[in-house]
Amino acid sequence: MSDPNNPDGCNPCLTGNGPPPTLCDGDTSNNYWVEGGICMLDTMTKTQVVYSIEHNPKARDDLKRVTTCEELLELLDHVPLLSTMQEDDEQQKTLNRTDSLPFYTVFRGNTNDM
Repeated sequence: MSDPNNPDGCNPCLTGNGPPPTLCDGDTSNNYWVEGGICMLDTMTKTQVVYSIEHNPKARDDLKRVTTCEELLELLDHVPLLSTMQEDDEQQKTLNRTDSLPFYTVFRGNTNDM
């Protein structure tokens, strides 16, 4: 995970000797964070990761499986999943389903005072 706020490029999650370290050190099969064998977490900024886990439930679930990085797993605890536009639309439809007359009927003199 590249961090523009950390100019020396040091990442506390990437430590150790041997092959090039990766943040995807867990289950990478059928995972949101791995595309074509490349770990997207290694190329993303913290802001991009936060955006992904705010808007995509699969990204949240897969992050738990794909990494052991404490910093990223802590983000899951602190960053909430935001509601989707479809959920908001459905909620508004529910609020609009009341026993009321459409607004334009007031102009026709209909006030439902029967």
